[in-house]
Amino acid sequence: MTRWLWPAGLAGRLAVVLAIALIVVQLTTLPFFLQRQANAASRIFETSTVARIAHIVELFEPLSQSQRRELLPAISSPYLSLELLAAPTVEERAAQDETDLAAGLTDRLQREIMIRRVDEDASGLLPRQQRVAIWVPLADASWLRFSTHTDLPSLGWVVHMSAQLLLVCLALVVFAVVAARQITRPIRTFVAAAERLGTDVNAPPIPEKGSLELRRATRVFNTMQQRLQRYVDDRTRMLAAISHDLRTSLTRLRLRTQFIADPRQRDKAEQDLEQMDAMLASTLSFARDDAASEVPVGLDLAKLLHTLCDDLIDLGEEVEYRGPEAFTVCCRPLALQRAVTNVLSNAVSYGGRALITLDPREGSCEIRIEDNGPGIPQSQFEAVFEPFVRLDPARNRSTGGSGLGLSIARSVMRSHGGDVTLANRDSGGLVVHMLLADLSAS
Repeated sequence: MTRWLWPAGLAGRLAVVLAIALIVVQLTTLPFFLQRQANAASRIFETSTVARIAHIVELFEPLSQSQRRELLPAISSPYLSLELLAAPTVEERAAQDETDLAAGLTDRLQREIMIRRVDEDASGLLPRQQRVAIWVPLADASWLRFSTHTDLPSLGWVVHMSAQLLLVCLALVVFAVVAARQITRPIRTFVAAAERLGTDVNAPPIPEKGSLELRRATRVFNTMQQRLQRYVDDRTRMLAAISHDLRTSLTRLRLRTQFIADPRQRDKAEQDLEQMDAMLASTLSFARDDAASEVPVGLDLAKLLHTLCDDLIDLGEEVEYRGPEAFTVCCRPLALQRAVTNVLSNAVSYGGRALITLDPREGSCEIRIEDNGPGIPQSQFEAVFEPFVRLDPARNRSTGGSGLGLSIARSVMRSHGGDVTLANRDSGGLVVHMLLADLSAS
């Protein structure tokens, strides 16, 4: 119920605020409007009635009683009926009213006028229609009684007007919803672009549309994205240049190791050079962020995980897969394979065995990789994602690698709108949760 009364979206909230404002304005002005209509109708009624009665009295005055009775049916109407009487009764004289209508007739005809209003109900906002009896004396001591009713707005008229106002309010609310959605469309585009920037820094810029404030915000956002792109490009070029220079030096060092006479020292030097070369290759690949430049395509993730497990099993590792036999997701295949391979290799290297589980969800999925290793202290959960951070004694350089595996995995998963988190198993070992969003939904 609260969701309908106060929607979460800006368009819905604008519509609700406008609807409440319209209803308050209509309810506030309706009584004044109806009262003004009633007063105007009363003035028109009294003016027209005085003139008509005066003309009829002037017409009847010179006629005989028989002529008057013959003329009565021709003059009477549903809105003004006439009767020819001898004189008003005592009760009728006692019930007469002093009104503006009586004063107007008295001034016009210069004779005593009697008026009695019946069926009057002044309670509520607007009085109901009233029947009025008017006695006018003639020169021969006879009386004419006119019966009419005030032409005030009826209850049906009020209901009709209220229904019209309600329809106007509904039409304005519908218009407000449509207009609000059009106004907030650039905001939704802006939000979608901001989310896309989190997974692809090279996404196209946002078109500058909408209000002045939105165009300014879009211009600032596009400028920020361009600066990020330049920063990433500059960093990549700088690291590529450094890698090229270092590789040249490493090549010279390899040649010079051949002149080391001690075979043991020569082998150690060659191992150090190989590690340095591997670290340079990993660092350059991490800096380039190849995952962001790969085009997303549909991939059978279950088949990929099966293949990775089979490759490790062929190498003699103990690996098990649990999950569906087929599950297609839109992703960057090479980057995703690299991320899963890094985590899976860590699991078999430091945990002895690995259990990989695929848990499909709506618009996303989770890959869980469990091992039987010593685990990681909870205080170090975030530290291991930093580049080149390695934990001792469980994770040392003798196992190979450059300390970028988890950093690359988290970078890849975040470029897919997901993340990588760690947890220790109750029975011992580490669980790596890799959340992956379907890029086709973004």
